[in-house]
Amino acid sequence: MDRKMEFLEDSPRVWGTRNVWAFSLSSLFSDWGHEMFTALLPGFLMGLGAPVIALGLTEGVSNFAQAWAALWGGRLNDRREGRHPALIIGYVLTGLKALAALVFWWPWLVLIRTVAWIGRGARGPIRDAYIAEEVPHQHLGKAYGLRESFDTAGALLGPLTAAILVAFVHPRMLIALTAIPAGITVLMILRVKKLPPRQPVRDSRTADPIEWPVRFRRYRVAVLLFASGYVAPTFFILRVWRSGITLGPVSSHTLALLLYTLHNAIYAAAAYPVGRLADRIPGRTILLIGYAVWTGAVLGFALNPNSLGVWVALFAATGLATAIIEVGQKMVTVGVALEPARGRGLGQIAAVTGLGQLVGSVLMGGLWSITNVQGAFAVEAALAFVGFLLMNWALSSRPPAPVS
Repeated sequence: MDRKMEFLEDSPRVWGTRNVWAFSLSSLFSDWGHEMFTALLPGFLMGLGAPVIALGLTEGVSNFAQAWAALWGGRLNDRREGRHPALIIGYVLTGLKALAALVFWWPWLVLIRTVAWIGRGARGPIRDAYIAEEVPHQHLGKAYGLRESFDTAGALLGPLTAAILVAFVHPRMLIALTAIPAGITVLMILRVKKLPPRQPVRDSRTADPIEWPVRFRRYRVAVLLFASGYVAPTFFILRVWRSGITLGPVSSHTLALLLYTLHNAIYAAAAYPVGRLADRIPGRTILLIGYAVWTGAVLGFALNPNSLGVWVALFAATGLATAIIEVGQKMVTVGVALEPARGRGLGQIAAVTGLGQLVGSVLMGGLWSITNVQGAFAVEAALAFVGFLLMNWALSSRPPAPVS
């Protein structure tokens, strides 16, 4: 009888709610378009005559804007009032990236991508908080893992679509076609059930800053430093493309897109198992493993790989690390932040992540442009390693005893 009850408690009916499935399906189509756009971005920028630093600016500015929009989205979530319309508007804004097909001067691409990424940022904490409110905590890792697996299934389809069609369809037309999955995404998100507030609506601007524990503040700094060692996947694509490696009739450009597809395939396959694992072992352990794998992979890109097997291993490692970090960081944030301010906690971590990624992306593009690609990747690996050490210290330290 006890074993039967345990099975029922672990049943998808307990944690696979209507909203979890709606968010999962919307993530599938949203990331299909997003990753198709991302895979084409380096080649599209270079085709416009942009320098490598333009890729760093495009990634950095849009990720930074996304992160600060997430901070606003987190605060709005905790106010409760207006968060559901903001969720829908966020998905609509994300679809505007298809307008990049009209661009012939690269700074306009920065603007369009930034507006689209603001939509991604604003909706993220609200979506994650919706899931946390509906799903029992002991099954939260599975729910986050399911959504991440659908998200990365879309991320698999995006670059694969680009790799198959890029030889036959102009990249500009492929970018315009991202409007199709974006439209389906909006239809899916309209299926999300609005959740009633668990507490009275309040103005989150009056929140007392003393509510953030010391451990959370240390964790926030560690995330910021590690994110400075983040290398956008578009740099991995450009790295292979510029290496000139080919595979028979497959060009280096198409090979780079296929390797990025592998990156996302590993990410998709690992997300749900990592989520289940996160329900059984501490989120701190999950996150530190992800940080360690990512640091080693970025260092590998700095060592001038000269064989297809090494490229395959590095793209697989970055995909695995991304899945581990995405799930682990959400679990740690939800655990460290106080429940009444969970949305703001998720938003703050997203904000500092974006700030770190802005620094990392601009630094990566700048070093690549003025020195060499090996040095740029080596610096990013060093930053990620320092972030790993700081995170280990931040999450190992015991929280201070409450003052009576």
